[in-house]
Amino acid sequence: MQRLKYFYRRHTTAVTLVFFGLLSIAMVAIVYLQPNKILSGSDYHFHMNRIENLALAIKHGNWFPKISYFFIGGMGYAASLFYPDTFLYLPAILRIIGLSIKESFIIFAIVLNFSTFLITYISGKLAGFNKKQALIFSLMYGLSIYRFADLVNRQAIGEVIALTFFPLIIVMLTRLKKGEHRYWYLLSIGMVAIGYSHMISVEMMGIVIIIYTLFNLKTFYQNKSLKPLIAAGLLALGLLGSYFLAVGEQMATTTFQVTAQPLAFLSDRTLPLKSLVVNSLTNAVFHANTVNVGITVLLGLGIACGLFYYYKNDRDLIVIALGLFIAVTPIMPWHLLDHTIVNTIQFPWRFFAIITAIVSYLVAKDACHLLNNKFYFYLLILLLGVGNVIYSTNSIQNQSWRFRTNAAYNTPNPYYIGAGHEYLPAQTDYQKILRHKKQVLRYSHRKIAITNVQHSWGRYQFDFRTLTDQKAVVEVPFIYYKGYVAERNHQRVPVRMNKQTGRTEVALKGTGRITVDYQTTPIQRIGVVISLLSLGLLIIIIYKDQSRAVNRPYAHH
Repeated sequence: MQRLKYFYRRHTTAVTLVFFGLLSIAMVAIVYLQPNKILSGSDYHFHMNRIENLALAIKHGNWFPKISYFFIGGMGYAASLFYPDTFLYLPAILRIIGLSIKESFIIFAIVLNFSTFLITYISGKLAGFNKKQALIFSLMYGLSIYRFADLVNRQAIGEVIALTFFPLIIVMLTRLKKGEHRYWYLLSIGMVAIGYSHMISVEMMGIVIIIYTLFNLKTFYQNKSLKPLIAAGLLALGLLGSYFLAVGEQMATTTFQVTAQPLAFLSDRTLPLKSLVVNSLTNAVFHANTVNVGITVLLGLGIACGLFYYYKNDRDLIVIALGLFIAVTPIMPWHLLDHTIVNTIQFPWRFFAIITAIVSYLVAKDACHLLNNKFYFYLLILLLGVGNVIYSTNSIQNQSWRFRTNAAYNTPNPYYIGAGHEYLPAQTDYQKILRHKKQVLRYSHRKIAITNVQHSWGRYQFDFRTLTDQKAVVEVPFIYYKGYVAERNHQRVPVRMNKQTGRTEVALKGTGRITVDYQTTPIQRIGVVISLLSLGLLIIIIYKDQSRAVNRPYAHH
């Protein structure tokens, strides 16, 4: 036993990393490593399609696609524009080198688990936690039921990636509150990583940052933390410039179904308080009506509220976590926000992720030093481990209908673009597209003759000759987004959206050869420049910070 303790003390980092690695594999083993079958989440079609599209785009020489031409049988869906591909390059490259969709996803899931454990552990060290506290923080959050349900039952990959960075945000806020300004830029990096994973999550975390700042405005001012907080916010906005400007341009020029026909209203997706508590206490398997925070987080929140007096510096976090928990219930008047930008959050229970991060932090901080008692320490770890095993087993038993054979899972459906079809133009009748999947150029044969039609990845080319003195309109089977261009002899021809179908059309006259494809817009290029300049600024800030850190010890002599 003494030898083991000595070995651990000498190789703490290596042992911790190996432990996180084994745990990351074990988490997915029960549900994903079944012989010849795999559990499929409710969102798996869409996110597997995103990975498949990125892999195919790279094969076609486009490393940074905006339009996803794997979707809708080649008609293109702006998934890569509205849902950033930043963290999908790993599974996409695994697909390119020959791994199946299942194999690529399992490896990606393991990497996501490991990253979550590691980043949470590092965040704990930034919070001043000792090794035991940092480990509890990491396990409490990484093994949480909400995150596990997101990964396994929903396979909401964008949100799962974003969750990786939630603990870092919570810790950086507490550091700034205490006047610890060093590493302030990690708040920017965390928010940018969330933004390039899942924009809804950055919206939610932004709300929490605003609430936390308002709670502590006086303290932030006294500790001179407002300046680094504002700087972190501006730097994050700059780094996210390429996303915000690209999306903003689309939203300003086209009405999409996300606003014309919202998938859900916040007020319709609340959960009764009683069922929320019961489902959390039993680690109920995920469903729209049973989604919960799990027993460890619920008990942790209850204990934190009970020990409110002892958490002198973190009472604000307890209030925020409890407030968000209550906000998931009908007590919160969400109907007042149903027709605002806040409704893009769609489901109030998404806040469970932030509650989980806060409660995990509070439990690990251990204001009453309960975890110094080995009984409580191992009891908590046992609760987390057994809870996950039971949850996985119940998922297999209760949701056997979610299982797909390897062959079925590895055959993506390009017509699955998400339940809400959020980023189709409002004019697009998707059911009609599904009924008539054959895609052809549409035009009046009496007005224009078209020959030599060539359709390749993201591009149509054809020869034309108009038969009258009037311009003839040709509808190209691409879903319209700002950025489509038509070129004739290296000269641009105006492109517009068909107001009835939401597709791309061009008006032609005379004769010639036309090429229609998508090209980055000036605003998109400006966004990329802003993000690159912000990245350069971030590198300079980190370099200067590290230089000061190296010189700081000598300054005291």
